[in-house]
Amino acid sequence: MTTDKDLAQVIQEMQALEVRFIDSRTLGLHLSTDDEAEFKRLVVEAKAMLSSELGPLNEFSFNLLHAINSGSGGYLGGPSLAAVKSARAIVEGGLNQIRRKSAHSGSATKIAGPAYVDTSRLSELRSQTSSSWDVSRLVRLAEELNVADANRCYMSVAMLVRAITDHVPPVFSCKTFAEVANNYQGAKSFKGSMSKLNSSLRHIADAHLHVQIRRNEVLPNQTQVDFRADLDALLAEIVRLLKGANYPFNLKGVIRKADNRLDARSCASLNATGHRPDASPAPNQPRQRRLGKRHILRLTPT
Repeated sequence: MTTDKDLAQVIQEMQALEVRFIDSRTLGLHLSTDDEAEFKRLVVEAKAMLSSELGPLNEFSFNLLHAINSGSGGYLGGPSLAAVKSARAIVEGGLNQIRRKSAHSGSATKIAGPAYVDTSRLSELRSQTSSSWDVSRLVRLAEELNVADANRCYMSVAMLVRAITDHVPPVFSCKTFAEVANNYQGAKSFKGSMSKLNSSLRHIADAHLHVQIRRNEVLPNQTQVDFRADLDALLAEIVRLLKGANYPFNLKGVIRKADNRLDARSCASLNATGHRPDASPAPNQPRQRRLGKRHILRLTPT
């Protein structure tokens, strides 16, 4: 038998005890010794089941003990009729709470689906230890996005996806996400996904963020805010870049002198000795011709 059926049986047996009180002029209303022992057994079993299902500090178990301790009948010190009725009512309340909890759990199971941000992608983000970027805020945004989606908070979903797109442009050496969508030299499919995030998502998020109260409203649904595939493409590219950023430097540096620029190949050849172009050459190395009074070496993360 399940717990709710067991508790229902306890309630029936408690109710049966209510009509078995003995009315005595000298001793008052009281239960026989056997019925009193039976009542104590029912109370202990009910408390154990309530604590198991609702936790040891639940209100029903606490109030059940309080009802028993505060109600005594006649001169014998056993449970009063009021105590038995109170105990039965408390157990009924605990049973109702267990059924509500079970129904809520079943409902949550029915609506549960894939996480908005795939758990494996989240694990990849958490494992990044790049010295260039701290991803803790990005990870937290993704986690809260999954919570919002699981609880059908679709306006929050749109706002959080937009927050992520506003947060990550520096990883792509850009200031805004529009620059990522328009200028980042990624694959054609990647650019298409970023364009969708930059246009469709931004408009939808703006609507939920900035539209003022109106006479009539239509709330968003899951379909309207479903950008998980495009968001996953963005996060995958971030993981790829962060993996490369774990290397100390990338020799796609740019050396600038006033308005003169050298290409990446020249940069690599000038840095082959491990020195800045304006530094003194290592021993046994031929001196290189100075290019000017001031050179700036900019090294970018991979």
